[in-house]
Amino acid sequence: MRRSQIIKPRNAWLKRMSLQRAHVGWPLSGAVVCLAFGIVCGVWGARQMPRLSEHVGVLKPLSEAALIVSLFCVGLQLPAPRDWRTWRVPLHLASLTLLASAALIAGAASVFLGLSFAQALLLGAILAPTDPVLGAHARLPVSPDQEEVRFTLRAEGALSSALSLSLVLLALGLMGHHELGPLALRWLTLDLGWAIAAGLALGCAVGAAVSYARVRLDVARQGGMLEMLLFLSAIALAYGGAFVIHGSGFLAVLSAGSMLARGGRLWPAGVPMRSLPRSLASIAGQIERGTELVIVALVGALLATSQMRVALFLFALLVLIGVRPIGVRIGVSGLATSGFMRRMVGWFGVRGIASVYYLAYAVEQGLGAAFASQLTAITLAVLATSIALHALTALPLQRPVDQKG
Repeated sequence: MRRSQIIKPRNAWLKRMSLQRAHVGWPLSGAVVCLAFGIVCGVWGARQMPRLSEHVGVLKPLSEAALIVSLFCVGLQLPAPRDWRTWRVPLHLASLTLLASAALIAGAASVFLGLSFAQALLLGAILAPTDPVLGAHARLPVSPDQEEVRFTLRAEGALSSALSLSLVLLALGLMGHHELGPLALRWLTLDLGWAIAAGLALGCAVGAAVSYARVRLDVARQGGMLEMLLFLSAIALAYGGAFVIHGSGFLAVLSAGSMLARGGRLWPAGVPMRSLPRSLASIAGQIERGTELVIVALVGALLATSQMRVALFLFALLVLIGVRPIGVRIGVSGLATSGFMRRMVGWFGVRGIASVYYLAYAVEQGLGAAFASQLTAITLAVLATSIALHALTALPLQRPVDQKG
């Protein structure tokens, strides 16, 4: 295929993404409102508000369900064209930047917060993934790379959210809360290699099967309820099947959603036809943003009941202003990316729902009350600072967009 034939569908796809996003720009500012609402509720009901370590059995399944639904809905909105260049940057960010960020956060936590190596690595694994919803909905300055940056933030957030569990399991294993095997071979083969491969394969198979069933049943003419039931079935089959075969459930639901958006084809020719009705695509976007905002409000409520110190918010600034841009530089080194791409991706790496789930997952393993409380306070401080800081800096960036109409 000629280069011109590749570039033309890619540009058309980016233009279509821009048109679809013309009326969406509120989730990041909405997240600040929900965060403030959660803090007020937490302060008002501080005596009745349970601490995370005492009621992790409620928060873990709640955040897990929210992350599952969010990743599936994000997958439905990632029908990227065949062009490899579109996925090259997100894949580098979700692998190299994820590892670099976890290592840098761990190093900073060891130096400034006095955590042990394993404890600092666990904190780095929890805070390394970015959010696929909040970052992708930030208002960006007008640029030829605007929609490509938005896609990159969404794809990186989804992939890093799904892949971070392996890092969390490694850190828990070093702390004695997970079986790593001799020389960490069990972790390397089962928790990393097999989990990723099995999750991807199962998710693609489920997405292709549900796409085939959708066409055979002529669902598009029978109303949205049957289609919604098919989507729920795809989530259940992907995540439940991945649990049975010890694959990555988050990667399975993400790839299942992406395959559905591609019409069940792994590499559709040119720009894939829109296989989802506009109403259902809109519903998917509303669901992902709604679940995100609920979790953000919960973060605010938990923040009000945690033992906060100024040092934790200074550490949060170090993570957001220092670690994230360095991690992005490491991830995209050697790739042909614009300065605008590097700056925007380096700044809008908002932390969100994945960090909440991995925090709850780690606390459930029995870390001890003292460290669990410390880990919770640090994580919540970074999450709250990330949401507030990125929302405030996004406001000036809206002006060029608004002036252009």
